[in-house]
Amino acid sequence: MNIAELKLDLINEINNITDKVRLKELLQQLKFQSEESIYITSEDEKKAISEAKYEIENGETFSNGSVQEEIKEWLKK
Repeated sequence: MNIAELKLDLINEINNITDKVRLKELLQQLKFQSEESIYITSEDEKKAISEAKYEIENGETFSNGSVQEEIKEWLKK
C-alpha cells in the first residue's frame, strides 16, 4: 500500500467517526507526534503520574512476568 492509499484510508476512517471525544483524542495524538507541539497534561494526568511515582518509590509494583502469569490465569477462567 502506497502513501496516497494510506492517506485515503485514514481520511475515510476519520470521516466515519461520529464521537466528538474520540475525534479530539485523535487530533491530540496527531499533534503530539508533531515536533512543534507541546503536550499539556491535565490535572487528572498529573495526579495519576504523581500516584504512580509514589507507588514506584514504595515498591508497590509488579514485575512484567508476574502480570503476564496473572493474565494467563484470568484467560483460563
